[in-house]
Amino acid sequence: MSVKSEDPKSAKDSGLGSIGRIIHSAANLEASAAQQLVPRILEAVRINLGMEVGFVSRFSRGRREFLHVSSDGLTGAPSPGSSDLLEDSACIRVARNHAPNLVLDAQTHPSLKDLAAVRALQVRTHASVPIPSGKGYAFGTLCCYSCGQKDELDERDIGFMSAMADLIGTVLEEEQHLLDDFCRRREYIRGVVKSEGLQMVWQPIVDSMTGRLVGMESLARFQTDPYRPPNQWFDEAVALGIGTELEKNAFAKGFAIREYLPKDVYVSCNLSGATFLEPEFQEFLKQQELDQIVLEITEHDAIADYKELVSSLSEFRNQGMKLAIDDFGAGYAGFRHILELNPDIIKLDMSLIRNIDRNPMMQSVVKALVAFAGDHDLTLLAEGIENREELSALQSLGVSRAQGYFFHKPMPMAPLLGLLNEVNQAS
Repeated sequence: MSVKSEDPKSAKDSGLGSIGRIIHSAANLEASAAQQLVPRILEAVRINLGMEVGFVSRFSRGRREFLHVSSDGLTGAPSPGSSDLLEDSACIRVARNHAPNLVLDAQTHPSLKDLAAVRALQVRTHASVPIPSGKGYAFGTLCCYSCGQKDELDERDIGFMSAMADLIGTVLEEEQHLLDDFCRRREYIRGVVKSEGLQMVWQPIVDSMTGRLVGMESLARFQTDPYRPPNQWFDEAVALGIGTELEKNAFAKGFAIREYLPKDVYVSCNLSGATFLEPEFQEFLKQQELDQIVLEITEHDAIADYKELVSSLSEFRNQGMKLAIDDFGAGYAGFRHILELNPDIIKLDMSLIRNIDRNPMMQSVVKALVAFAGDHDLTLLAEGIENREELSALQSLGVSRAQGYFFHKPMPMAPLLGLLNEVNQAS
């Protein structure tokens, strides 16, 4: 069987042009994008040699893994991601110098003719070069084959393949470095959580008119040196694919204060919509009494499917859980969150509160929000209050709930329990 889909001369010229563009790209691409080069290099090499099939393989635990495959779409080719026994392959023979890099007729050549794959695929021309790993051993091979005999190929083509294999090796090594760094950073975050480096503090929420304690917001703190603010930890966890894992840990730790709270005081915990929708998290919630829980969804969080989230939230809200939109006024999705999710509480971001006593325009904004909240039976909570002047302005505007350093700073468990003891004694 012999199938050829490209004209040899035009294909080779096209391949050389592609290789030039690829090498130029390699010099200009960021490391994080370098892995996109490998399929392009492989395609250009295959066409340049006039072969029907080409692939980049990796040697791993006694198997040959096909990382990237290029073919004419007609000739039998391995599937990307598949693997076979390394010892039964032509690749390992080439890597061990038990077979030449270029074989023009694999059906008759003593180094390859006994291989089942060679016979089954009716391979004639076989060209293969090791891909260096940078550690003194072959990472795998860059390989092309054809069911036709390509007498025009010679050692110059193998030299060309070797140069491209070196480039592929550099790209794959960088990709491996990125993967290693990715895994190291993930495990570091998990290690911090496991070693109790993730600690929770709680900031009291009060009635703005009376100062009566009405709730607690749980806030994450990471006890590491050097210190990094919590948002950096959560942002990195999301980028590493473990954002929901970290959120669930923080939620569980913050939620634990509930057993010490008076029945009329709630605990408020931050969570993204994506984490809330996880079945495992919802199973955790189903085991809890929900009448003292407020779930805070920040205005910054993008929500892919409001209908799905609303439907899922309704089951828990019907059992007493309250919903708050956090940081309203700081992001881009606040009003849509309010209109779609119909929260119980709107938390005004401190950017709306700072120096509000001296900002008539901001007072007008908050006054309108107070009217909106009254029309729809919502509670308005002002965050980040730092002085009496700000509080007085908010009181005169009718904001009913307050939170900030003017009342209490976030505090760990021990001083918080002392505050709760004072509250219990006063009542």
